[in-house]
Amino acid sequence: MASASRATSSRHRATRLALLDAFTVGAGLGYLAREYREVVVANPAVIGLTLLFVFAAGYLIRTAARALRRAGSRVDAIFAEELGKKPSPRPR
Repeated sequence: MASASRATSSRHRATRLALLDAFTVGAGLGYLAREYREVVVANPAVIGLTLLFVFAAGYLIRTAARALRRAGSRVDAIFAEELGKKPSPRPR
């Protein structure tokens, strides 16, 4: 039960950090867009392609993280099963 509580706390903390990161990135991009307004207006295609690339990279990272997490839980399940089958190391 305690591990479920830690997992929820960990997820909540990760969500808060992700929101803080998104806010920080948004504020930074807003500042840069304000400072370099002429460049933004003059090159919308390059900026659009860059944003597309950034979102695609984020999606790929998210997919890879999920796959690694799933593989890690499978490995943990295999270890738990194998360790449960072995006799106790204590002498009888």
